[in-house]
Amino acid sequence: MELLTNNEVEEVIKKLGYTKSLNWTLSEFSETLLGYLSEHLTLTVEVLSAKCKTERIKLFIKCLPRFDEWKTRYIKELSFFQKEYVMLNDLFRKIEQGTSKWRPRCLLVREDLFVFEDVTELGYQMPSARSTFELNQLKACVISLAKFHAQSYIFEEKRSKELNRPYRIWDEYSEYLKHPERCSSWRDAGRKAIIDYLKVYSKQKDNPKFISNIESVITTLYDMALSLMKPSSKYRNTVVHLDLWANNIFLKKDSDGNTNAMFVDFQMVIYCSPMLDLSSLLYFNTNRGLRESYTGALLDLYYEKLSEELSAAHINVNTIMDRVTFNECYKDSVIFAIIQASLSVPFVVMQSKTRDNILREPDRHQTFYEVSRSKEFIEIALQDDYYRYRVTDLFEEIVDRYVIQPDEYK
Repeated sequence: MELLTNNEVEEVIKKLGYTKSLNWTLSEFSETLLGYLSEHLTLTVEVLSAKCKTERIKLFIKCLPRFDEWKTRYIKELSFFQKEYVMLNDLFRKIEQGTSKWRPRCLLVREDLFVFEDVTELGYQMPSARSTFELNQLKACVISLAKFHAQSYIFEEKRSKELNRPYRIWDEYSEYLKHPERCSSWRDAGRKAIIDYLKVYSKQKDNPKFISNIESVITTLYDMALSLMKPSSKYRNTVVHLDLWANNIFLKKDSDGNTNAMFVDFQMVIYCSPMLDLSSLLYFNTNRGLRESYTGALLDLYYEKLSEELSAAHINVNTIMDRVTFNECYKDSVIFAIIQASLSVPFVVMQSKTRDNILREPDRHQTFYEVSRSKEFIEIALQDDYYRYRVTDLFEEIVDRYVIQPDEYK
């Protein structure tokens, strides 16, 4: 059975302004794994333009894995694909892009498959997952993030006026904007991995505070981070992406030298404090030195762009979140960011060949996801100096902040 029908391909190309498809083929989008769960393909279509000329266009397909039963079952149990289906087929049709694009255009939505414009054909590139972001790349991401978040607020404010009562996206989409409980085994394995790794590589491993506190503190931090993944009663919530690591971001320099960013893969979206996105963006994609130097400036940039986007819709940013509250919101989100990064960074900074070997073995990746990955992280750090630097840089900040000198960071 074909993954797509001829009628579906015709539907897609007509949305792009073409009159007829002449031929189409499917191929692997990349030989390297882009994400850990879904399958990614290229749809190449020969089309007949309005001027009766033949052109070739490339589109991007994300679909459920066709040849890995465990991954398909796992995705369905977590409702990841269902989340993204509802976002693309319903909520994002209502939420506008705003003053500039922060996600690719979606051309076909099925419960098992999505077709998007291929942003690499527009000059966008995926940054290296192994390297940290440059400042101009971070700024581009922060600007797009502010515009993405602003559209949730704008939609809520418009609906509130239409209904003549306060409206929140959570009211209508709570079923799809929760973090799945099925992820507990993934997080438990991650918690164990960070403790085991630090017992080997932390410079504080012989410190009495470390020895007596490391397991209880890390466990508490993981519980606190999980509690933040729910709608906040303290701050104005928004739809957050939650997974802004390099492979879910595309960047492009325009003719003026400015960098623009678009986000993909909305399968983990939840409804909560917006700063979970901003803080985790930084912790996923930077080192400690850059965060200490530039976080303040990036917070300023986010708030400025959020204000501009809201102002264009005649909304005062202070009715959403004033600047003092915004700063408090970010500070409160750091626990989530540093813990979420501890789950992701050890994966994303692996050599691609190493990661692919692990995740392409059906008998191995289930254990790796849900049982234990400590051994792999410790061994890779022994063999790969850069990996050890990136992972230890992140994990050691957890030790400094919450184990050795917790009062300093209150």
